Amino acid sequence: MTKKKLNTALIALLSLAATSAGAQYIRPAYSYPSGQLTGGTQIADTPLFATPYIGLAVGHDDNLFLSRDNRKASNLYIVSPGLKIDARSEAMIFQASYQGQIGRYTSSADDNYVDHTTRAQLDTAFSGRSFLRLGADYIRSHDPRGSTDRPVEGRPDKYRLVVPSATYAFGAPGAQGRVELYASEINKRYTNNRATTQFADRSGAEFGGAFYWRVMPKTYAMAEVRNTEIHYDLTNVNTGEERRYYAGISWEATAKTVGTIKVGQLSRRFDNGDPSKTTSSWEGLVTWSPLTYSSFDFYTSRQSNEATGLGARFILSSVAGVNWTHAWSSFLNTGVGLRYQKDEYQGFDRTDDLKTLNLRVGYKFRRWLTIGGEYTYTKRDSNQPTFEFDKNLYMLTATASM
Repeated sequence: MTKKKLNTALIALLSLAATSAGAQYIRPAYSYPSGQLTGGTQIADTPLFATPYIGLAVGHDDNLFLSRDNRKASNLYIVSPGLKIDARSEAMIFQASYQGQIGRYTSSADDNYVDHTTRAQLDTAFSGRSFLRLGADYIRSHDPRGSTDRPVEGRPDKYRLVVPSATYAFGAPGAQGRVELYASEINKRYTNNRATTQFADRSGAEFGGAFYWRVMPKTYAMAEVRNTEIHYDLTNVNTGEERRYYAGISWEATAKTVGTIKVGQLSRRFDNGDPSKTTSSWEGLVTWSPLTYSSFDFYTSRQSNEATGLGARFILSSVAGVNWTHAWSSFLNTGVGLRYQKDEYQGFDRTDDLKTLNLRVGYKFRRWLTIGGEYTYTKRDSNQPTFEFDKNLYMLTATASM
């Protein structure tokens, strides 16, 4: 069995907490994991195959606290061990992963961290048109200082996040109609700086469903309803319920283009009786591959994010961006990312415009070793000038896999 090659750059793990990944999230249609197991080392006489790897990075951050006036620069070193596990049978696929990340700052030891992310997913095919996915995420991570609107403490805010989930899909690939039902829970608890972080402890549940109807050989019309319950442990100010309604299309019109676009409405109400908020919402992701070795991912969304202080009820985030990846040869690849995000704080007079540029390169130095580099520039403008900043992050990386 051939060895699995890891070409993913370590720096993907360094996403700024100030840039909300949740606003970019597009809930995909369910698909049973495809492809055969192509790598890893078998664990004893079991169906489990494991792929260990490790990432190393060294770099420089010229604005550690994302601050306009209190800039702090530091070199940093990151070690990122990981493990992927895969087991497959005729009608069942189990996948699990662990990703650790140990960060050290030469000029700011108080910001050193150790993060852990563990994920597991089990897919079962009851038949050619009935599928079930069970998943669970367990994360121990941190909010870098300056990345939230809470007061900056002597050390980053640490938290524990647990997310179980389930998806049931009925309908064979390419069928006239398909139905998906999904549900998940979230439990987030902070473990330090409790004078301020205790007000951010929350739990919640999300459930919804989507219906797809084939209107052309490779095009589906779709409708989706999603309900999210949000509960804060110590305050009912932001506790409430959010509902989203979407209609759209999902297509694979040609071998070069695949995408999903949904538009609809977002409505959020609060348990304390404060006025609800209703506004437009959308999710869109289109992948264009003009060449087999070159692709563009265009994405946009308008969704809500939880506030992190300042008395805001929540944040309405509008995002648009594009990522371009290109393989110049079998051993050299590059990537370019552009992203724009507008954050409108609900219940607080603040509007931010966040712009990000990302450049990256990877070189497969050996079959088992990829080296690379990355540069990320981030700039935030705001109607509240005290929250403005710009930041440059430079990294050199290496990823090794068995």
